[in-house]
Amino acid sequence: MAGWCSIEFGGANMSCRILCALLLGFAFAVGALAAPKHHDPTAVNYKAVRHDPAFHAGYMDGYRQGSNDSEALSNIYKDQSGDLYSEALDGYTPQYGEQVAYQKLFREGYIRGYKDGWDFNSGQYNPLGAGGGGGSGG
Repeated sequence: MAGWCSIEFGGANMSCRILCALLLGFAFAVGALAAPKHHDPTAVNYKAVRHDPAFHAGYMDGYRQGSNDSEALSNIYKDQSGDLYSEALDGYTPQYGEQVAYQKLFREGYIRGYKDGWDFNSGQYNPLGAGGGGGSGG
């Protein structure tokens, strides 16, 4: 005789544990599909541009500045200020294409580098990318 936890399902006995596991898995799958997606279509894909000369130059300059600002203990997070960020032409040569496109990627790299430099020197560095020094870096 079947125990209290046996269920007749499709011509075969299925234990409650298996059925509960299936239902729970289904519930998680539906929940994951229904979760809202947070995607910023204007965000730069870091993996796609990290080797771009403009992004790299901006990242290095931003990292250096963020590190210096954090070391100075100024507590003023200014990832979008200064001459290097404003001009965004450090390392530019005409072979890289249009100046405006170079400047956009340079500034994206600068913001990311500034955040990483700030976080590293303020003790908030996490190799997984969590946490941060605030600001608009991401």
